[in-house]
Amino acid sequence: MIRGEGGMEKQSKAFVLFLFVALAGVAGTKGQTRETRRIAGTVTYVATGSFYFDAGRVKGVGADDTVAVMRKSQPLASGVVTAVSSGSSVARIISQSGTIAVGDSVMEMKEIIVEEQQTAARTGQGGMGRNASLSQDNKVSGRIGLQYAAAGVFGTSLDFSQPALITQLSINRLFGTASTFTMYARSYRDMSAQYDRYGQGSRNKIRLFELSLRNDDTRSWYGYGVGRITSRYVGGLGAFDGGQFYLRQGNFSFGLLGGTQPDYTTSAFTTDESKFAGFVNYAWGGDVFKTSDITFAYGQQRYLGKIDRKFGYFQSSLRFGTDFFFYSSTEMDLAHRENGNEINRPTITNSFLTISWLPASWVSVNAGYDAVRALDLLESMKTFPDTLLDKSLKEGYRANLSFLLPFRVTLSGSANFRLASATTPAARTVGSTFRVSDILDSDVNLGAGYQDIRGLYTTGNDWTVDMDRWIAQSFSVSLRLDRYRYTVTGQDQRITTTTGTVSMNYAMLRSFYTAVNFDQVWDTIRNTQRLYLEVGMHF
Repeated sequence: MIRGEGGMEKQSKAFVLFLFVALAGVAGTKGQTRETRRIAGTVTYVATGSFYFDAGRVKGVGADDTVAVMRKSQPLASGVVTAVSSGSSVARIISQSGTIAVGDSVMEMKEIIVEEQQTAARTGQGGMGRNASLSQDNKVSGRIGLQYAAAGVFGTSLDFSQPALITQLSINRLFGTASTFTMYARSYRDMSAQYDRYGQGSRNKIRLFELSLRNDDTRSWYGYGVGRITSRYVGGLGAFDGGQFYLRQGNFSFGLLGGTQPDYTTSAFTTDESKFAGFVNYAWGGDVFKTSDITFAYGQQRYLGKIDRKFGYFQSSLRFGTDFFFYSSTEMDLAHRENGNEINRPTITNSFLTISWLPASWVSVNAGYDAVRALDLLESMKTFPDTLLDKSLKEGYRANLSFLLPFRVTLSGSANFRLASATTPAARTVGSTFRVSDILDSDVNLGAGYQDIRGLYTTGNDWTVDMDRWIAQSFSVSLRLDRYRYTVTGQDQRITTTTGTVSMNYAMLRSFYTAVNFDQVWDTIRNTQRLYLEVGMHF
């Protein structure tokens, strides 16, 4: 629960101009004007069908506002604010193209009434010229943090112990252009006894997740990205080291991309595997809350120069007003191997579909289907799930129904169902959650949930109770208790695992922050502890 990437933003251009003139000693009169401002926050908690973020009444968030969840400047989901306290808010998800996670940025563009200083600018001061130059300055943002994670029985040799340094950097408007430089890396030291379990001899490791230079200005006739990138047009190819270039003509974008696949375990640059794709995208709509688009692509993966995989890719993201949202993506492998022979026959390998509907302000419906299929590559002979889908989603059918009741009460029900296959039995999870936010305007949120689980490997029921509160706009504390009673498939022994979690976040001087998360796990087999600590700075 790290506050940050969307912390307090700079004042708008109009206010910067006012401040400059005021410092010059120009007197004026006060008046009211309407101004569009960007309100930003960070996701602090994710529940079924909703999410919490650290911006509230103080920053201008109001009930029924529409907010967008962003990750790496790309829209991830949108929601309607259902409850607001002074320092935090909860929003109900109305559209979603991926899984929301703690730390994702939340953004809202809102027209508000502000007091402005109406002045008669002095001649010869050059105020407008200076303000114009400010708008072209580089905009640098990101975070640097020291992390420590550990798991096991404290006081003995830990199962997992890892200090790390994480660096995220984004430079927008690079050199006064629409280009953006992005870097995301993590260096760490593995202090556990099994540090070389993947054949890596050194305890010190560096993971480079992204290092890219890109231009995605929607007003331009072209766009590009180079470095270690993931294409938002052909997500099925995963990350690659190379480049992407596309041309825009009206609402159409036509592009090509290619490069080599990095070693996903070590982040090392390799040349054994390469990736190529061509795509066409059609997009329409106004902003991140309304944009719709459709993408068709053809892609190839090669191993030592030979075709390892060739597939077609289709993706659509459709918004109909603010009430209905549809997202889907499908991959179709054009060849596969049977009994050692290559068969040129189309096979659907991965599909993902989600529908969100908000028929009234007090109810929302979400439904979907996702299927991860193992990819049988032709040359490298590897078999693995495709990187397109978020593995936290359960394969199969899913649905969620959420009601906003009086007194800031949210009641939700959810279900997941996975069909039986030749190798696995059917599985399903049914549950409900009850949550009350900002109880008596106290900034306290309470929640409880229950799930009945008939899984592939375990069968049981899970109870959760949690409470969180923001204090003085800078400190938050969260308590959670989870109890799962289950039996392992094929065994009769009843096992109970209880997890108590304490999370605390402290923001200092808007830039510096501390986050602590501690779990105590009581288990029939073994009691363990887990600790996560991060100290860092947002800029």
